[in-house]
Amino acid sequence: MNKIKQIKLKHFKFFFGEVNIDLERKHALIFGENGSGKSSLYWALYTFLQSVFKADPSKTQKYFITRHDENLRNRFAPDGDNSYIKIVFEDDHGSISEKTISNTVVNTLPTRTDTLVLQATLGSELINYKLLSKVHDFKNPFKIDLFPLMDKDTLMFINFREVLVRHDGVSATANAQDWWEYIKPGMTPRGKMHEQPYKTFAAAVEKFNIELRFYFDSIVESANEYLVKFKQPITISFDPVACTYDAFEDGSTTKRNHKLNPPKIYVHTHFNHDSLPEEKRLVTRPHTFLNEAKLTAIALSIRFAMLDQKIDSSNLADDTAKFLVLDDLLISLDMSNRERVLDIILQEFSKYQLIILTHDRNFFELLRHQIKKFGQDDWKYIEMFESEKNGIPQPFIKESDTYLDKAEKYFNLKEYEIAGNFLRKEAESFCKDFLPKKWHYTVEYNILDLNCLIQECLRFAENAGLDKVIFEKLDSHRKFVLNPTSHDSYDVPKFNSEIDGCLKTLKVLREIKNEPFLKRGEQVEFELTTEDRADTYKFEIKLEDDFRLLKEPGKDSVISKGMVNYWVTKNGIKDKLQHKTASLKKWYDDCYCKSDKSKNIDFWEEIVITSTGHKLKTERKF
Repeated sequence: MNKIKQIKLKHFKFFFGEVNIDLERKHALIFGENGSGKSSLYWALYTFLQSVFKADPSKTQKYFITRHDENLRNRFAPDGDNSYIKIVFEDDHGSISEKTISNTVVNTLPTRTDTLVLQATLGSELINYKLLSKVHDFKNPFKIDLFPLMDKDTLMFINFREVLVRHDGVSATANAQDWWEYIKPGMTPRGKMHEQPYKTFAAAVEKFNIELRFYFDSIVESANEYLVKFKQPITISFDPVACTYDAFEDGSTTKRNHKLNPPKIYVHTHFNHDSLPEEKRLVTRPHTFLNEAKLTAIALSIRFAMLDQKIDSSNLADDTAKFLVLDDLLISLDMSNRERVLDIILQEFSKYQLIILTHDRNFFELLRHQIKKFGQDDWKYIEMFESEKNGIPQPFIKESDTYLDKAEKYFNLKEYEIAGNFLRKEAESFCKDFLPKKWHYTVEYNILDLNCLIQECLRFAENAGLDKVIFEKLDSHRKFVLNPTSHDSYDVPKFNSEIDGCLKTLKVLREIKNEPFLKRGEQVEFELTTEDRADTYKFEIKLEDDFRLLKEPGKDSVISKGMVNYWVTKNGIKDKLQHKTASLKKWYDDCYCKSDKSKNIDFWEEIVITSTGHKLKTERKF
């Protein structure tokens, strides 16, 4: 699979001079303060991909020509200097392809032997907060209409089932954008209704309506599946209004208007509440009633459903570059809703090369935390800042160091106090990454301090069956390294040793893989027969906590302990609901010891996820 290895920009928008951004085929999380060039990077990728739809290279070259009214050159770039956007692709075998758009070169257009950028465009999606907000940015009297947003944005990615037949004999196409560009101006000259050219045009309008309705019928199920994943209690439906041509003028049954009225794609929502009567479940103007989180979930669900349909219908090659570029996507959501959406993006779109940009430092750290939680290590973390050189504003770009990286850097510089500060930050970050969220708080819902977080890590690790020695080492560092008041009178050689030991401990702890495995609300089950084969017991277990998958280097995976509700069925007779804190492995092992040993001794092989029928082992990632 081709992925972006490097992005090269010269004199494009905020980028002055030559700038290389190395992604190394990895996902990228990019923090950019306001004015740092973050949005310029987004528009560079957008402009590059859109170039494949401009058969005339001059329509792309104009963005890089100094005196062109539509140029996107940096204002400080010398007139004689070339300007460009270059993307370096690399496939799984190390083969490199560099594609360029500039004032002199446009080699992104598809040829018979090279469709690399076209395939990448068809397999990718770019979404920013402005694009997302347009989906529900309508005034109160008006319904949400998707069609104006599709023209020049998504129609070119839709291929109809039928090929366009034009009245003027121009070559046929199945692309929805081409259909719309043909019928949008109306028929010129109009022609007579009884003649074939008029009938051909009218037939094209009718078929456009049919194909557009079919397209939205094909994506509504996928959009609603995403809403379920976003945990929203609503579904959506599309209510297309057909476009019309040459309709009767108002109040007349003989005079026609010779105009093309565009179609409308209205979005309705339906509440999934049985307590509501049917007539109250339907919301025909969702933007006047739903909150920002629900509206954002609807917009994302529609865009992701469109992306799925685009991928399914494009016949993409196996090595197609597919990337998802998201710019300040969730800026209006609170943290809990951001986490929910991020979990879906990280899980559902892991086969894409993700490029996520944000100006929000808290969001940057949250997503970094989510990425660690899922055990994904193929990410680049990049920071962008506004800087000035020789009086010219320009981006300053650097890789983002972790707290551990910074602690090691300052330790090597013998700046022990600074190293200790970053070790404290790293210890707190590790504890919050390692522990389920509910373990971060006191019973009064106050956030635990670092000392208490370390104690909770020790308890959580022990409950899960991990080796507690390394957690005890972290606890031992609390007094002299992780206690901010301990350094004033501390002798340097000993402090050096403590810092070194704490650094090594935290490095080992970061080697423990830790990610969500079974979610709260899921149900698992297993069945065993007693040793004398007189009775068969079935255990149905509903999880009341998120259960995590944990793995220390060189050891087998384990599942964390948590609260459960469960039912025991003996010989077909179900007992009352019971409740306890349980380790799934210990529970199975204890029951297995009393069984006839006809089942597998390994609980991974015998505990089944009820909703899918899959054994636990099939869901284990490490």
